[in-house]
Amino acid sequence: MKEENVGGVTNYYKGQEVKVVWREDGKTKLGRGHIMNDDEQFIYLKGEKGSLVVNRKEIVVIKGTKPNE
Repeated sequence: MKEENVGGVTNYYKGQEVKVVWREDGKTKLGRGHIMNDDEQFIYLKGEKGSLVVNRKEIVVIKGTKPNE
């Protein structure tokens, strides 16, 4: 994962806390945090519990929330 390869999803949700819902082994899972990077195949999420890599094909929805300013 290279920091200079920032994709469209990263730019769209820049500075926002996001929730990512995806399917894994027939179950629906939820991740919360900030999108650090994305590429053609994966989205890289960093939250309170650590880092997460999610396959784009398995993502159901991404919802961003604006930080309190």
